[in-house]
Amino acid sequence: MTKKIISFVQPNFRVGPVSANAWYLPYSIGCIWSYANQFESIQQRFEIGEIIFRRDDVETTAQKLALHDIVAFSTYIWNKNYNYSLAQRIKEINPSCVIMFGGPEPPVEKSYIFERYPFMDLVMKKEGELTLHALLENFGGTYDHIPGLLINRGGTIVDTGDCERIDDLSNMPSPYLSGVFDRIVAENPDVSWAGTLETNRGCPYQCTFCDWGGLTYNKVKKYSMDKIKAELKWFSEHHCGSLYIADANFGIFPERDNVIVDAIIENVTLHGYPKVFNMTWAKNKKDDVVALARKWIDAGVLSPGFTMSVQSLDDVVLDNIKRQNMDMNKIESMFELCERVGVPVNTELILGLPGETPASWRNNFWRLFDAGNHTGIDVYQAQMLENAEMNLTQRPLFKMKSVTITDFIRNSHEDPIIEGFDVVVSTNTLPLDKMLEAMVFNWFIATTHISGTTTWMARFLRKYLDLSYEDFYTGLHKFLLQDPWFANEQQQAREMYNNWSSKGSIGHPSVGGFVLTGETVLYITKLKLCAEDRLEWFVDLVGEYLKQYDLDPVLIEDLIEFQKLSVLNFKHLKQYPLSRIFQHNISGYIVDDEELVDAVQLEFVYPTNESRDLDMATFLQLMWYGRRRGFPVTKVRKTSQPQLTES
Repeated sequence: MTKKIISFVQPNFRVGPVSANAWYLPYSIGCIWSYANQFESIQQRFEIGEIIFRRDDVETTAQKLALHDIVAFSTYIWNKNYNYSLAQRIKEINPSCVIMFGGPEPPVEKSYIFERYPFMDLVMKKEGELTLHALLENFGGTYDHIPGLLINRGGTIVDTGDCERIDDLSNMPSPYLSGVFDRIVAENPDVSWAGTLETNRGCPYQCTFCDWGGLTYNKVKKYSMDKIKAELKWFSEHHCGSLYIADANFGIFPERDNVIVDAIIENVTLHGYPKVFNMTWAKNKKDDVVALARKWIDAGVLSPGFTMSVQSLDDVVLDNIKRQNMDMNKIESMFELCERVGVPVNTELILGLPGETPASWRNNFWRLFDAGNHTGIDVYQAQMLENAEMNLTQRPLFKMKSVTITDFIRNSHEDPIIEGFDVVVSTNTLPLDKMLEAMVFNWFIATTHISGTTTWMARFLRKYLDLSYEDFYTGLHKFLLQDPWFANEQQQAREMYNNWSSKGSIGHPSVGGFVLTGETVLYITKLKLCAEDRLEWFVDLVGEYLKQYDLDPVLIEDLIEFQKLSVLNFKHLKQYPLSRIFQHNISGYIVDDEELVDAVQLEFVYPTNESRDLDMATFLQLMWYGRRRGFPVTKVRKTSQPQLTES
């Protein structure tokens, strides 16, 4: 019997810097095929054809895939237009090829799905493993009895209802260990692979802007520890450069997750891989998750840091999005703990959520600064995800308007098929003009405080003079606008955000050889300060602003010099660590309540163990990609005692 051929498509953009040549292994399709292929009946009737993991030429790929019996697409916001274009072309070439779609992006709640996308034969809803297996078992027959499907019957939707939740993950084979990816790994020896690890599945939260909980239900199911450890070994032995832990709340099971981190560290120590880690941390844990994050540092492994995603600190907004953050005093104590034990901390905010106002948005930053997070804040624009509650039901309620942004994804400019993210540009409490002002405010705060360029100055005045961050930065903004260069930078940022919000793109300008997208506008001026060797000039300019306060001139000089050295400077790359004597113990005073007037000798250290032999473009890429790991700032450490002369 001739076997039917099934191919899978889950393409992504290149990950990280160009030099890394890194691509994600297509985890989702690996999961659903490895589950189906464990059954002898499937093995006898089907074989895998192609696995498309990157955005290869559509016509060439379509001609190849159209020869196969089934093509299954895993679709999300970063590949939907590519997938739709490829699927349509396959159907044009071979109308009898069965086209299956799955993933979070197909509009399963919309009645127009098959009118708009007539090339789709079948759409799998939510988890796909059980559904694909049932489809293949019944291939060539009818599918009406298989739950979890939308069937295209001449343009009419046949909805078979929801599929059952996968309760026992022990029956789910690993796509890595079952050999699904062996061929593409062998055929692409020059690729640095990015792996995805699920240690559990499900999310107990129901945030309206997110489609995660709706896709995997609320109860969290766990994979076996043996499977997890074996996969971690696979990642290391196959030299995966980065690993994304795809749990909705890593650290939610502290005892178990400690064992997982130990296994990660053991494999990295043995094989040197993976080198970079990312995850979404548990939202309402404290000491447990910080201790987990600290383990990387204690083991000498590049730490992923700790990310606390608050999205907003405003009670009205949190109520609207059905989210509950931990109390502010707990957030503050967590930030203090992270700073004390040396764990990089990151907080995520989302602009454009329902109920946010100009005042509440700015207040998010002042509260985070007061709580102790300064250089670890990421700002995102709210997205209307296709099947999320915010898009399906809250859009009209809060008069939310959106536009399609075409340069949101890093490296997307390299591809001829444009992907668009539907982002919020106006709400009933944050109309378009105020949204634009908030975007420009984000740029200003990122240029100054979040990127570390003025952070120590602001922190010092907050403690020494009880000067609020709001007052400091409101005054500094007015002062800086008197400088023609800075005023021009703000005008350019405003124009870019205006183009982004109205036309969907900023046009991909380049700074120092680093191509920018809309999300990078936040850092564009900081990148220019580096590329144009203006960092020290800019800190001196802010130093002029400090002279309005009743401070000892020697103290101001120390503040300016300390601030300059605390920001990573391209021209000093080969010279770090830099050692200086200060008459005032600035960092000790701010962080550890030490005496300010004690003379101290400090070293300013290169923040990573990575190479310093960088050109400007690579340096700027690391400035952007490494911002969560503290790359934009140096590490400050006190030497044993002050020396008589500077080194």
